[in-house]
Amino acid sequence: MINTPEMYKGNIIMSRVRLARNLKGYPFKVTRPALAKEIVKKVNRALVRTDTFDLFFTSNLSPMKLEAMKERHLISQNLIDNRTCGAALINSDQSISVMVNEEDVIREQCFMRGLSLTEAYKRLNRVDDDLAKNLDLAFDDTFGYLTACPTNLGTGLRASVMLFLPALTEGGKIRALKKEVEALGLTIRGLYGEGSNGEGYMYQVSNEVTLGVSEYDIISQVEEAVDAICRAERDECKRLFVSNELATMDRARKSYGVLTNAVMLSYSEFLSHIASVKLGAMLGYININDVYGLDDLIIDVRPANLCEEYGGRELTSLERDLFRAEIVGKRLDKLKE
Repeated sequence: MINTPEMYKGNIIMSRVRLARNLKGYPFKVTRPALAKEIVKKVNRALVRTDTFDLFFTSNLSPMKLEAMKERHLISQNLIDNRTCGAALINSDQSISVMVNEEDVIREQCFMRGLSLTEAYKRLNRVDDDLAKNLDLAFDDTFGYLTACPTNLGTGLRASVMLFLPALTEGGKIRALKKEVEALGLTIRGLYGEGSNGEGYMYQVSNEVTLGVSEYDIISQVEEAVDAICRAERDECKRLFVSNELATMDRARKSYGVLTNAVMLSYSEFLSHIASVKLGAMLGYININDVYGLDDLIIDVRPANLCEEYGGRELTSLERDLFRAEIVGKRLDKLKE
């Protein structure tokens, strides 16, 4: 296990561990509402002693609420696409989410700040143990846990770490990095997984292989890759940004000025400036100690979460831009206190 995450604070945003499970005797892809409700009840009962979970049926939620939950990574687009049959069980601090009737019958996931894959897995494993005790999971002695997609066979585990990589991005080294990690059986994707872009210099590093390796082997491999990527990011940061201190400081402080004085802010404009502010904070050019507060802000002012914050009313594009500018200015002032 890598034991020096503090030196990469800011570069390492979040760890997530996800487990894919199915039920013996049930289809892996559930499309009949009556059967879906039966499965949701079984899963809900199985988790009753693990934690306090709130149950959400996707069919009962508005498109805006579903999108807001997706923006927070609590649910996936696959679950939204199966809206008539889907459900999610989410614990009180939103660190654990159990999706039901997604691509597999059960998708459990745990989120933690920083490089915390081992701890996230331990927490999620307690949830998984309760499911295994109370449900008949689809398991094969040769192949391990059986899943809808063959790439998830075996442990059914995906370990991913969200990274902030401005130097490697601006230095044009992301493509080469992707090839290097793919050779190790890993992958680099954008903020929202497969098919998404690395908006705001944010990327997910995760394992591709789940069969024939243990859970802790997967976690160790991802952590070692994250450590190597963060070292490369620090070296490139020195070359691109630290060696051009005045230009980097000027860019960061100008972006801070825009974000704290803007009347209107589109999300794309906000992202470009908040990345510069975060870089400036990490290098000590802006007095913000809580870089995680900046990461939270990036999620909080996404379109659907902005509407949720405004009382759940659908906002026009102009209203969102006005409200976003107001929230961003206030939150950044607080982070400097």
